[in-house]
Amino acid sequence: MSNRWIRCIECNQVAHVTDYDRSPLYQCDRDYENSIEKPMDDMKSFMMQHGRHSMEELSVIKDSFISEGKYGEPRKASYFQATNGKEQFVIKGWREDINVPLQYELIPGCIKTTLGLKVQSYEIQKQMREEIKNPPAAETKIEQFVRIVERVVSQFSCRDEIEITAETDTPLVSHCKMGSNAIREILSLSREVFDADDLKKVERFIHQNNSYNEPMTLLLKKTFMVKRQRSTAPESEKEPLLIDGVTAQRSIR
Repeated sequence: MSNRWIRCIECNQVAHVTDYDRSPLYQCDRDYENSIEKPMDDMKSFMMQHGRHSMEELSVIKDSFISEGKYGEPRKASYFQATNGKEQFVIKGWREDINVPLQYELIPGCIKTTLGLKVQSYEIQKQMREEIKNPPAAETKIEQFVRIVERVVSQFSCRDEIEITAETDTPLVSHCKMGSNAIREILSLSREVFDADDLKKVERFIHQNNSYNEPMTLLLKKTFMVKRQRSTAPESEKEPLLIDGVTAQRSIR
């Protein structure tokens, strides 16, 4: 299946070449009773605008996709990185309306991502009240335990190896497993709060609720920005690209 990204060097615009370029667009009429078929040829339209310009093919950088909206939101803006082998670009895709095709913007630069860990404090307290009974754990001890977890987690870096256990409805937030070093530190500090019998219950609680999206898993939160940079590759180094038998070349002025 064709899935290529073609950049017009002169205009710094990009086209996504797929097997669906000639798929018709269906729209409803004014009364929303019948659908209207609109013939499309996305690549032909792009070549009519840029066919005599210099072009190059871009390769998408694996695992660079990120989005600022929920997975099911059709109008969300999404970003990923691509390269021509010398320069890096960010491709932004979005649509203003669900009835129109995606638009793309090509940005010279890269995506800078920052990671942060967050404790599910409310979920931990709620689950501990449900699980630690006979006798129930005192509310003050539960609150102290949550503060211990928050303090320990704040000391660990996101650069450490992280095991993702579940995704949420947005690519910016994931659940990740709490590591063994953090668990040992939490149990060590918890000796000051719980007696020996309760500490065993707490240890069992941690291990039973540290998978998938359960309360002891941490929320891995991503924030990102697009860092723009100026294109530095000399124009003389650009090679004309052959696209479906049409040679793209610089216009003679």
